[in-house]
Parts: sequence; structure tokens; C-alpha cells
Amino acid sequence: MALTPLMWVAIGVICIGLEIVVPGFIIFWFGLGALLTSAGIFLGLISTEDGAIQWAAFFILSLMCAGGWHFYLKKMFRGKEKLEERDPTLKELKGRVIKVILPHIPGEVELYNPYHGIKRWQAEADEIIEEGCEVVVHEARGIRLYVTKMNK
Repeated sequence: MALTPLMWVAIGVICIGLEIVVPGFIIFWFGLGALLTSAGIFLGLISTEDGAIQWAAFFILSLMCAGGWHFYLKKMFRGKEKLEERDPTLKELKGRVIKVILPHIPGEVELYNPYHGIKRWQAEADEIIEEGCEVVVHEARGIRLYVTKMNK
């Protein structure tokens, strides 16, 4: 079924609006693809008669926009941010191991005081730390904590 340029604009606006409700920054690119499809139909670059060509153009344009963002533009907007930066706000929090931690194999700890409402965290260490041992957080590495045994 072939759609008019105005229908494609409506689809684009709805998709972009849904991005506000549904996180992930994926639906936006389909909205942009719909707007570009509308422009292509309006300019006569995409057939007004064949719905299959319109839908193919929509998906190709959407995927090109998403790919362009993911592989090229995202790096420009990210700037000089380093992935190695650590979150100092978790430093010195204490907890206990609830799943054994092995070197290079994360385990799980439960903090005594929740951080942002989260008590259980994945954790890694340079040594074996058995279940039940008390630990102290030295730094956060993404969503994992780097911990050591607590000195008694």
C-alpha cells in the first residue's frame, strides 16, 4: 500500500515522539527515515504508486541513519571522554561477598548501604575472595566494582 508524503510525515513524527517514552535512541532513526521517505516522495525520487518501494526506501534510509549515527556521528558528539574514567562516588563503600570472586572472573557483592537504591553489584578483584568475606570498594569500573578484602 503506497502512502502519501503527509502519511510518512505522521509516521516520522509519531516515531520521534515515541523516542521520548521508549529509551534507547533507536526509534528516532526510523522517524527520521520516515521523514526522509516523505521528502523523497514529495521530490519525486521515490515512486508514489508502489508501496513496496516506499517501504524498502523507508527501511534502507532508517538503517543508514542509525548506522551513520552509530559508526560515525556518535564519536563526534562523544568528544574526548575517556572510557577509563572511574566513578569515585562508590569508593570506600563496604559490603560482603555473596558470590565468590576469582581473579578475572567477577562475583557479586551486597553493599551495606545501597547506592542509588542498588545493593547487589557485580565485583572483581585481583585475588580470590570467598562468600561471606567483608570487602571495601576501591573504584567502579563501569557497572562493576573493584573490591579488596577488608582489613580487620
